[in-house]
Amino acid sequence: MDQESAEIIWVKESCNITVNSTDTQAGISLQAGLQLAITLVLSITLGDSNRGEAVSNELMQNFNAEQINKQKVFICNSKDINVTTTDTDLVINIQVLLQLLLALVVIVDIL
Repeated sequence: MDQESAEIIWVKESCNITVNSTDTQAGISLQAGLQLAITLVLSITLGDSNRGEAVSNELMQNFNAEQINKQKVFICNSKDINVTTTDTDLVINIQVLLQLLLALVVIVDIL
């Protein structure tokens, strides 16, 4: 999974400009945690950690996400402007991985 963000805020011939920018990328750590949980559930279910990891790796090969976010803000000849940008990258495959994990838990009746 690749995530990339680029932001350009260009202010020209302006005064009293306030810019608040937030860029949160949590997708990679969430995906890693879900993959670990799926591997653990498969290992418990299959009774073999090597086989569980192999099955998990096979499932994960089908997940590939690339997300690129670009924001451009141009402020020209302005006065008393407030700009707030928010870029939150929570990739859709995290939802798919969570659904897969929940399906596995239900199938093996862990809960």
